[in-house]
Amino acid sequence: MTIEIADRLIKLRKKNGLSQEELADKLGLSRQAVSKWERAEASPDTDNLICLAKLYGISLDELLKTDDDVETIVEEQVKKEEPRVDIKKEEGIFVRDDEGQTIHVKNDGVEFLDQDGKVKDKKPYFTKGRIIVDAIEAGLFTLAIVAYILLGTLLNMWHNAWIVFFVPNIICSIVRAIRDRNATKVNMPFIAAFAFFFVCMIIPGMDANLWHPMWTVFLSIPVYYIITGSINKALNKEQDDEDDD
Repeated sequence: MTIEIADRLIKLRKKNGLSQEELADKLGLSRQAVSKWERAEASPDTDNLICLAKLYGISLDELLKTDDDVETIVEEQVKKEEPRVDIKKEEGIFVRDDEGQTIHVKNDGVEFLDQDGKVKDKKPYFTKGRIIVDAIEAGLFTLAIVAYILLGTLLNMWHNAWIVFFVPNIICSIVRAIRDRNATKVNMPFIAAFAFFFVCMIIPGMDANLWHPMWTVFLSIPVYYIITGSINKALNKEQDDEDDD
């Protein structure tokens, strides 16, 4: 793929009012694949070229027209097809995708290698932030056990104080959501269940009828995830549009 053709693909996509993600959806591909075409790092296969031409209402000749000579095009293509990844004999699993990226799954995390075999990104399984939050959750769970025993012993609340065990996960899920800037990580089912049992069991006591209108709090679970999921999708789309520019 030459720079000239890559630039033409960008112009055609924007002319038709499509983002990289929208074009990828129409072609059944990943956004990264479209991004690589437009950076001249990869070339669409024959089927995708035909689909692009039909989608934009132009001929293949118009789509692939270039001023480069044959020798230059062949030379660039040969360079891209040369296997340049020299994977060392290391423990773990190596997987290479269609875009030339190699994924190395190790005991301590996942590495993303470029075509030269260099690590361009690494995601450990246990980050410092994750370890801290897990430790906090373990501490809160211990406190919940103590609180349950005290409430049961002092106030004879063995039958309903067990809802304190919802609290550690609720608090830590909120912390994780704030840390990752992802509201969908909030454990809304636990929050709804805690609210329901607190209103129905703690406030009036165990003798209360559990078929209380408070059951409607569970409707907040799908509503919450639908709203936060839509917000995340909108934010990701905005980020994709910024990358396009």
